[in-house]
Amino acid sequence: MIRKTVLMCAAAAALLCVPSVTYAQTADEIVAKNIAAKGGEAKLKAVQTLRQTGTITIQGQTAQVTTLSKRPNLSRQEINIMGQTITMAFDGEKAWMLNPMVGPEPMEIPAEQVAMIKDQTDIDGPLMDYKSKGSTVELVGLEDAGGKKAFHLRVTRKSLPPADLFIDATTYLDLKTVTTIPGSGTMETAFSDYRTVDGMMVPFSVKSVAAGMTVSEMKVDKVEFNVTLPPDTFKIKK
Repeated sequence: MIRKTVLMCAAAAALLCVPSVTYAQTADEIVAKNIAAKGGEAKLKAVQTLRQTGTITIQGQTAQVTTLSKRPNLSRQEINIMGQTITMAFDGEKAWMLNPMVGPEPMEIPAEQVAMIKDQTDIDGPLMDYKSKGSTVELVGLEDAGGKKAFHLRVTRKSLPPADLFIDATTYLDLKTVTTIPGSGTMETAFSDYRTVDGMMVPFSVKSVAAGMTVSEMKVDKVEFNVTLPPDTFKIKK
């Protein structure tokens, strides 16, 4: 009887605790804790440029990758594979890709994909100052994400499909995002192996999955903040 009573009390206590974990926090409180967990607004906004190097595996092929970013949303990525370098760049207005295995001339990425690229290359991410960006954030609920409890936030953005973000309910760091990419379907990006770099938390493992299949997996070797970048870094076509 004592054992049964203890179990019943434990179950009741667990039920009583659920609301405090699941619903006591608002979307804005979770956003604030997410930003704080990453290093805080002041540190994050002090980042003007970023250089990230590592290896990426795509369809069984491993390549060296370097990603360069500059506030607010300029980006350049170079993938060195089989002795060739594939370069993609966004200069704030247009996006280009140069793939020597296809041809010698850079190709402009279609305009309908540029808005998505601009959003994805936002150096602050979708949650920082989301209201001033014209976005809304809704707390969908507390769900399982890869075996961890996660707050499911839905970000609705201007002229873009909604993005679903899953925030670790313990650490408040990003676990994964789910977005719809025009022409590619739904893409899930998972973040793990967080490490501290200059007082900020950075994922050193990024895995992308589409239709249940792994599209790419990146292992970061080094992250550098506020590096000096040449003025033409984000230009491919002069």
